[in-house]
Amino acid sequence: MSKLLHDISLEIKKAVKMELASVNESLSSWCIKMDTINATLEILTEKVKDLEKKNMYLTNQNTHLELKVNAMEQQIRNMEQKQLDNVLEITGIPEDKDENLEKLSSKLASKLNVEKRQASMVKRLKGRDGKEGVIQVVLQQEEQVDQWIRAARTETIALEDITPNAPNPEVAKRRVLLRRALTKANKTLLWQAKKTLKETYKYIWFQGGKVLARKFDNEKPVIIRSSCDIDKLSSQKYR
Repeated sequence: MSKLLHDISLEIKKAVKMELASVNESLSSWCIKMDTINATLEILTEKVKDLEKKNMYLTNQNTHLELKVNAMEQQIRNMEQKQLDNVLEITGIPEDKDENLEKLSSKLASKLNVEKRQASMVKRLKGRDGKEGVIQVVLQQEEQVDQWIRAARTETIALEDITPNAPNPEVAKRRVLLRRALTKANKTLLWQAKKTLKETYKYIWFQGGKVLARKFDNEKPVIIRSSCDIDKLSSQKYR
């Protein structure tokens, strides 16, 4: 009986040893696989970090390029506007096939009590989409544009005051307005600013090549260079 138990014990020990050997072999295999996986993860982690660095570099480069492009575009817009610094626009005068623009500008100068000879060239710009065109007066100096505009603020000029060719009595009473000539980009920017900020800013105007906005009389004006500036100013009213 004891011999039988001894033999059974030996068989059990043998079976356990074989099973443990198999388990150890499996564990060893899994350890090797885990080491391989960990090594692969480390490599992938380093690659991800490297890609993140490259992405950050490219993002910074893109931002830098955008700033440079925006600065160059702003310089171009400033140069284009600079060419119009001494140009005045007159609105409210309908086009007439027999019109004499030099004579019209001369009469307007007389009404405003400014020197007629300041105007070196007068031309009419065609309106778009059926709209009435404006008359541009090229003056000799930039300061003269302000002089004409200031005079027009104190003297109400009707169309009948400078031309007898009004199409009807109602149009003859129409007020003739003067303003600075602006590039298309600045006209659009000024229009957007007035439309978006009219509820929060008391004054929105164009001066010195820039669109300016001011909430109160004694407040320093804010410079608006782009539609992004308009969006920022607009969002501030909700804070």
